Amino acid sequence: MAVAEIYLDGRPSSIRTARQWAVKHARDAEASPGVVKVVELLTSELAANALAHGRAEPVLVRVGVIGDQYVVRVTDEGDTLPVVRDDGPRVPGGQGLRLVERLASDWGVDVHPRGKTVWFAVALDATTPLG
Repeated sequence: MAVAEIYLDGRPSSIRTARQWAVKHARDAEASPGVVKVVELLTSELAANALAHGRAEPVLVRVGVIGDQYVVRVTDEGDTLPVVRDDGPRVPGGQGLRLVERLASDWGVDVHPRGKTVWFAVALDATTPLG
């Protein structure tokens, strides 16, 4: 897997930076337009969660292609594992992982001695509800 990585500081603008950076790499990998939109949305969600719930900065974002999948990995030093909430769409907040679960081909959490990595994968040529 050819990997690119970027470190984010704790500023809210880092979410936008991560999103734009991941989108550029998805386009470079010739992901379909719908996949680029999925990457944009889900990278924002994972970066926001890492910045909100991780214990320290920087947050590491890695992207790359494995086979026919575009993979985004977000690593922080927090020890709280993400949970997909089942509160329904009328409850504000907490919907990010439901989006990841719905739009990604696969996703998961890898636990490390000093934190965790939350990741998602999506097929480069996938048909998505986003276009």
